[in-house]
Amino acid sequence: MIEFEWNHLVEWGECDPAQIVFYPNIYRWFDKSSHDMMKHHGFGQAEMIERYEIVGYPLIETHAEFRKPMRWGDHLLITSRIESHSRKTFTVTHKIYNSDQLCVHGYETRIWGIRDSDNNLRAWEMPDDFVKNLSQDE
Repeated sequence: MIEFEWNHLVEWGECDPAQIVFYPNIYRWFDKSSHDMMKHHGFGQAEMIERYEIVGYPLIETHAEFRKPMRWGDHLLITSRIESHSRKTFTVTHKIYNSDQLCVHGYETRIWGIRDSDNNLRAWEMPDDFVKNLSQDE
């Protein structure tokens, strides 16, 4: 399955009054990592919207487990991986490390989103070429 990693320096504005990373930033980093991973592997959302006339990759479920606090000035490694997929959804797992310490792990489940004839958002079957590329080993 495809993977991606990137480094992030925690900024002062990303922390709460307790001087630890404010939890919504973790979900923002998950989202950024998913989209950057897809773009890195040739599946940028803008390109997929144009090519397949989809809405994008909307979230239907997300979860995070916070194990260790992260603070202003910490140098983080954020890793993401397509963990599994069905015909209409895919799940991305995320891990955030500070040095060798796992601070957060979680996941997002996303759909291949389209608008139906009533303009409602719904999951649709992903094209075979997209599914095949999600499953590629690096």
